[in-house]
Amino acid sequence: NVLIGAEYRARPNNLSVFKEDDAKDVFIAWFPVKYLSLTAAYVDLGNIADKDDQRAWYLSGQVSF
Repeated sequence: NVLIGAEYRARPNNLSVFKEDDAKDVFIAWFPVKYLSLTAAYVDLGNIADKDDQRAWYLSGQVSF
């Protein structure tokens, strides 16, 4: 049970002083059993206000009972 996806979000760039970029991500999630999931993703938020190059890898695990 694997899920692969991507997301893109356009930002209106309404700040007069700072430039904002569009955001995008790709991810893969694996559900080996119904109570366990593992997710890995790469997220690129671009520039947000005065913070340049907001990019990161993301890893998450979840167990439910």
